[in-house]
Amino acid sequence: MANRKAYLVDTENVGTAWKDLLPQRNGKDLIILFFTENSPGISYYDLDTIRQYPDSFEMIECVTGKNGLDFQLVSYLGYLIKSAPKTDYIIVTNDTGYDAVVKFWNQRELSVIRKTKSELIAKEQKENSQEEVKGMLKNLLPEENSDEEMVEGVYRLLCDYSVKQLQELYQALQKEYGHEQGTAIYRQLKPDVRVIYKKIPK
Repeated sequence: MANRKAYLVDTENVGTAWKDLLPQRNGKDLIILFFTENSPGISYYDLDTIRQYPDSFEMIECVTGKNGLDFQLVSYLGYLIKSAPKTDYIIVTNDTGYDAVVKFWNQRELSVIRKTKSELIAKEQKENSQEEVKGMLKNLLPEENSDEEMVEGVYRLLCDYSVKQLQELYQALQKEYGHEQGTAIYRQLKPDVRVIYKKIPK
């Protein structure tokens, strides 16, 4: 089972880009917004998205000053690590000044990384797409072939081929699972296989 994630967002640096995390957030994950009077305003379009997830994030007002938000975010990170060391911590910022903090905690074998807003959203969208496809496979496969190991195996084979290689996919399923079982799996997938391929992250 994946660790809980805690996103510590430097809003002075990334603005409202964090809003794209909201639909992808696991129920146990934390999104903590560190803000000051210098944080950029929120557009009505962003506000409309944010208000759909009222209980999905926390807000911490920081004292202004040179690098003030940065120091307060890092201080709070230490507090969180002490209380929940097995959580994966992601500092959301384009500011490379946080890299020394990341290295400090990594040397102590704790999971702390920095993600720019573009890196973070791309990674989260890819992970979200993978989970969506695996969920589809679990529902489509015959009940006796829908355990986690089987879903992972079929997903891997799908990724090895493209929608233009369905015959090769069919043969690969038969080779992997035997003629009868491989044929049954392919027949279950075939009506939705084009939809599945549209959702598989490139």
